[in-house]
Amino acid sequence: MESQTILRANLHRSDHWQHLLGEIVEVWRDGKLYRRAVVDAIMPDASGLWISLEGVFERKYIDAAAGFEVWTTLYPCSGEGGASTCAEA
Repeated sequence: MESQTILRANLHRSDHWQHLLGEIVEVWRDGKLYRRAVVDAIMPDASGLWISLEGVFERKYIDAAAGFEVWTTLYPCSGEGGASTCAEA
């Protein structure tokens, strides 16, 4: 249980879903953990993303408009000067 707390402390909420391809993320909804998985596809307009199949959990589309939050170890991205950058935590 302690390791989950430590992991959660290292995560940051991201609204820049277009930078998360291949990242392990936690998906939260209504204050509860929905899934922890790898992002395997992202909509071009960042309106949603697909998280990978894992064990008994099927591949799932996560719609940004449905109230999901995505948490990652990447720091928030900035798009200053037209170039987006993300740094590892």
